[in-house]
Amino acid sequence: MTNQKAKITKRSVDALPIPPKGESRLWDTDLTGFLVRAYPSGKKVYAVRYKRGAAQQSIVTIGRHGSPWTPEGAREKARQVLSQARDGRDPAAENRAAKNRITVAGLIDTYLSDGPTTKPAKRASSWVNDASNLNRHIRPLIGSRIADEVTKADAHRAIREITEGGTARDEKTGKRGRARVTGGPGVARRTRTTAAAMYAWAMEHELVQTNPFASVRLAAPPIKARYLSGSETAALWDALERLEATGELNPTFADAIRLLVLTGARKTEILGLKWSEVDLGRRTLTLPPERTKAGGVNGERRIALSGEAATILARRHHTSDGEHVFPAARGGGHATGVRKAFKRACAAAGLSNVRVHDLRHTYASALAEAGFSMPIIAKSLGHSRTQTAERYTHLGDDPTQAAASVVADFIRKQAKVSAA
Repeated sequence: MTNQKAKITKRSVDALPIPPKGESRLWDTDLTGFLVRAYPSGKKVYAVRYKRGAAQQSIVTIGRHGSPWTPEGAREKARQVLSQARDGRDPAAENRAAKNRITVAGLIDTYLSDGPTTKPAKRASSWVNDASNLNRHIRPLIGSRIADEVTKADAHRAIREITEGGTARDEKTGKRGRARVTGGPGVARRTRTTAAAMYAWAMEHELVQTNPFASVRLAAPPIKARYLSGSETAALWDALERLEATGELNPTFADAIRLLVLTGARKTEILGLKWSEVDLGRRTLTLPPERTKAGGVNGERRIALSGEAATILARRHHTSDGEHVFPAARGGGHATGVRKAFKRACAAAGLSNVRVHDLRHTYASALAEAGFSMPIIAKSLGHSRTQTAERYTHLGDDPTQAAASVVADFIRKQAKVSAA
């Protein structure tokens, strides 16, 4: 190691020789402790040395010569470090602690890795959605920031940028796959909720002190209350029959959509249905806690089946010997992509602006029109936020099975009227 002394300027730094091995040091003659270190790679780095106590010395690296560090900027930073040391602080130790603090990117990784173990009731599909929101929107915007230094203003700016489409892009997801990442108010709302949940989890596990996303407020989403009228439901039912008969619609998707209409169940509850969850004798589906948002006894969710729904399942059972009621066309697992099939059926039925989820609204509407009480409707749908049905523990499956039959009768009668 060689040492030189001169006032540190751009000229003296540029003139500092590059050592063949080890390092060369240029000590500033105007500010004690301020230096430049040169390495065999050609890199030149500003630093400052200070004393702690009588003999202990420490060195704080300021940064590499060039943009953004100039001799003047590095000198000012060195003065700040020396001032902190005179006040009894240890800047080197503080820097090491800062480097050891978790970044937002590190927090995302930790949350997605360890979170499922601490939240066993949360469904795997929800973790997939969380990963998408965090990795595609939060990580690009503030991933390099120290998690505990993100302010409320930072959180507001990040969510605003997502709302304005700042994180939207078209990305590759493999050799042939592509994912169109969008922004907008809906994505921003979901991402804010996910980020706030992650920070709340981090506070619980003492990784951060505050939750900057908890105070972010966004406009409420527009209400998309859409349900099919009796004639529209009949038109959809007829379209399923026609498209399946002509081979334009896969029978797996046709039956899945029929069950969604007849049960008011969630899309994932039906598509992921396993034969072990089906009891045709009792005309009941029993879903484990991890397969549903809200369950009843022991966390399970029971879905009553009408005669028509049971007939569909019985027919499929005669032709299926796998684990899933609606198996994937290729490979293992269950079928996916029902939205595309549903869209085709709606087009054939002359229906517009209808989502798969609207079939749940339709089911609830049919029950309400038939005069069923809110507790029975809530129990039939397995509401995730209201616990009304759980307070009516004397209700067995009979009321909900009667409700399911009412919906099936309603569809049957409408279909007959439509055909007449």
